[in-house]
Amino acid sequence: LHGDLGDSLRSDDAVTDVIWRTLPVTLSLLLGGMALWLMIAIPVGVLSALYPRSLLDRGLMLFVLAGASAHSVFLGLVFSYVFGVRLHWFPVGGYCDLHYQPDAGSLCGGPRYWAYHMALPWLTFAFLFAALYARMIRASLLESMEEDYVRTARAKGASSFRVMRVHVFRNALLPIVSMIGMDIGVAFGGALFIETVFELPGMGFQLVHSLANNDLPMGLRQSKSLLVG
Repeated sequence: LHGDLGDSLRSDDAVTDVIWRTLPVTLSLLLGGMALWLMIAIPVGVLSALYPRSLLDRGLMLFVLAGASAHSVFLGLVFSYVFGVRLHWFPVGGYCDLHYQPDAGSLCGGPRYWAYHMALPWLTFAFLFAALYARMIRASLLESMEEDYVRTARAKGASSFRVMRVHVFRNALLPIVSMIGMDIGVAFGGALFIETVFELPGMGFQLVHSLANNDLPMGLRQSKSLLVG
């Protein structure tokens, strides 16, 4: 009730201060990953619904199945090896602050380097949820396209694009919006795997580090905060 969660056994830092220091990193992973997974899931779901049971639909659903079956640790290691070690497109780990601080003596800072280091964690995070949401969007669109108001709009001469944009897409997104609110809490607790793989100094990484060092006050409070989130 007073906001006092105890102190760390290893560093004597207040648990509350550590949570507030690591929370922005975890939130940046969640919000960026959520934006990316919607950017992937919506086009995939719409294309699959427009061409059901076609070769395109089957190929996209194969992508969905691979994404839903893989674990975040496996995906993170694969993306880190392919895009970081082999292609040298992105760093394999580490974190840069969003705000550049010249007094810190480091060039790693600012929106550009922040997004550069967060690209692979965002992709890993988004790939898991994009697969699930693409299936939900496809099923919701196919169900909405069979409604009476859609047939009425087509009978009035509305184009397929207008029917999809005005009538079908808006109604089909209602259950998707509800699921996003529920999945944010689940994703908050699952972020520790991605933070551990890419060494992001967030709440999940701090939790794993604290439990490995038997820092029980820090580890227990961090785990409760992740579960509450």
